[in-house]
Amino acid sequence: MLASRLRHWTARIVDFLLWGALTGLLGGVVTGLTEEGNARAVASLCCAGLLWVLLYPSALARFGSTPGKWLLGVRIVRMRTGRNVGFFQALWREFFYLFLTVIPLVGLVNVAACLWDRPYHRCWHDDAAGTLAVDRKAYAERRAAAASAG
Repeated sequence: MLASRLRHWTARIVDFLLWGALTGLLGGVVTGLTEEGNARAVASLCCAGLLWVLLYPSALARFGSTPGKWLLGVRIVRMRTGRNVGFFQALWREFFYLFLTVIPLVGLVNVAACLWDRPYHRCWHDDAAGTLAVDRKAYAERRAAAASAG
């Protein structure tokens, strides 16, 4: 029922590439409409931040997956209940991931932590947020079986 580590990592890369492409596209449009100087930088940062919130925490809270996780069949759920994460839990998860990533080498250790974490293979940002990466199809089958049994 757990998502494979390779699919989880690949989904993060897909999401990052999607975020970068959308930020470049929207940032280019917005900065083209703003004046020279600091206003352009502020507009670009606002676009990047808004897209990050929409792509990561909002998508996790609403759908249980970001676009990359959805494509690769990964779902993020609450560790204790197996239900969808809420917006603030997803926001904390993603903020903690970003925080660890900007500290030299700590971001790599965070991502590698799932190699030795037993039995759930969780990274530090999953531990901090109380989340778990599961296989989307197996999760749906298990939820359907539980609903028909109960």
